[in-house]
Parts: sequence; structure tokens; C-alpha cells
Amino acid sequence: MPATLRIEAIEADGALVVTFRDRLLFDDRTVREVSDQLGAALPNDGKPIRIVLDLTGVDLISSSLLGKLILLQRRVDGSGGKLRLCELSPTVQSVFKTSNLDRLFGIVRDRRSALAEI
Repeated sequence: MPATLRIEAIEADGALVVTFRDRLLFDDRTVREVSDQLGAALPNDGKPIRIVLDLTGVDLISSSLLGKLILLQRRVDGSGGKLRLCELSPTVQSVFKTSNLDRLFGIVRDRRSALAEI
């Protein structure tokens, strides 16, 4: 059975913009499918990876997903690129702040700001 489509990835201003189709990115299956689909969407051309994760509509994320995002940040850093997160709900923003991951990730208010920074 094929995995459910969990993300939508589009090209905008030379960057990959990813939105999520689920409100809850919490259970193991969803996190695994999101991670796999993100990995497949990333360019493999050797150029710096420029990516915006737009979390509009995402209400809850798991610590497991945070781990996957840390790995994504490392991959982006290794390519010389930039990753920005935007449109975080107050609950999701609180998760990043409580875990001190707001220091690791570039978190901005909206998609336009995120694209301007990368």
C-alpha cells in the first residue's frame, strides 16, 4: 500500500517550499512518511539546499519529528544552504522554544519573510 501524501513541495523564488497536509505530525507512521517524502523532495544536484517549511495548519508535532528536522537542518547546513520555518502555531512555537530548538532553526513569521532570508 503506497504511503499517504503528507507534504506538498513547490518551487518558489529558487527555493523549495514545503507545506504539510496533516494537522497532527505526531504518530510514528506519519512522521516516517513525512521524513521520507521530505528526503525525496530535496534536490540532489550538489547545490546548496534552500528550503522553507511552512507549518500553516500544523497543530502538534512530536519529538520524533523534531529529531528528523534536526537531521534535515544538518543536511542543509552540509550543502551550504539555508532552512527556514514559518507560520508556526503558538503551540508548535512553544515546542521549539521549550526544547531550545528555536536557537538551532531559523524561525520567521511568514513565508515571504522566510523566502527573503534564504
